[in-house]
Amino acid sequence: MGVLIARIELGEVKGREVVEGSVEDVVRSLMVRALELWDPKKSDLVVTREKLADIKPELSDYGDLDVYIVSYDIEWIDSNVVDRRFFVVMKDLGEVSSEIIEELAALSRMSLDEFEKEFKSI
Repeated sequence: MGVLIARIELGEVKGREVVEGSVEDVVRSLMVRALELWDPKKSDLVVTREKLADIKPELSDYGDLDVYIVSYDIEWIDSNVVDRRFFVVMKDLGEVSSEIIEELAALSRMSLDEFEKEFKSI
């Protein structure tokens, strides 16, 4: 089974590709790509590992699948983080993977909207 890589920018899915290999190896090789996109003067570079069921509890039937988020453009607001640009890496599960990608893009979009409202009110 393949590994899905999705690129999310400003709350929108900008690209998807399926590659062969283990999820962990794909994350490692994707870090090189993220390093090229990352501006260390403006953002942290963060890799987080989430459980599929934590993102969408109704998908717990799929077990403890890992979903990696490689964030290379982050805004910090107090103790909250807004992922402006990031990659999502996970085992390709077809439509289920698409649901997860869309959910993460929507969460990013909501965070960006909240950040913008808060910033404009200052």
